[in-house]
Amino acid sequence: MPLTRYRFKNAVNGFFEMSREHAKRLVPAHLEPMELKHSIGVFAVTAFDFTESEVGSYQELVMAVITPPRIGVGGEFPRSAFYPFVVATSTEASRLHAIERWHLPHYMADVAVEFHEENGGMRVHAHEKGRPILDMTVSAHKWTTVNHLYQAFTVDSPRRFKADIHMEGTFTEHEEESGELVLHPHPMCEGVLAADVASFPFRELWMRDGVQTFEELQTI
Repeated sequence: MPLTRYRFKNAVNGFFEMSREHAKRLVPAHLEPMELKHSIGVFAVTAFDFTESEVGSYQELVMAVITPPRIGVGGEFPRSAFYPFVVATSTEASRLHAIERWHLPHYMADVAVEFHEENGGMRVHAHEKGRPILDMTVSAHKWTTVNHLYQAFTVDSPRRFKADIHMEGTFTEHEEESGELVLHPHPMCEGVLAADVASFPFRELWMRDGVQTFEELQTI
């Protein structure tokens, strides 16, 4: 399979503290949550505004648990590894594409993901026909041009997969704890509403005018 590329205007991400016990319930048995500190795992929210792909433009919302990466001999070390436990998109075509190609678990309805840049930061509002899912804000720090490696793990039982993902664009990251997360009582949030997730990100990441490149999916 050739490389698969998605161009985006914005990719907004927050890392939030979550109990390791709850994070463990969200990942399959062959994966372990990454511990930020003893008994504390990491919940990640990422919102994408894709402008070009094989299935056109669309918006995407990803909820994931951070896990340790898998490193080959002499391989590049990923900045983070994710297990996405639920994904939502704004179009049916993008949903079917991601399920077929990447085996990503999806909330099976169209959602809207809105991006509002204001006061040097970005506010993300996700909803389904007006019913709120979440609100997240991050702020900018120093902007640099980067090409980062990440990993994502997926499952289509009994098969297990790993995808290496390159993110290239203009990037800012900090740990000033200035952002915010509000999770609303929506079916997409059922896995985390009772998890005592922190209301502010300990790490805020924002990339704009970039390209997300997936390497060929690997069976593990």
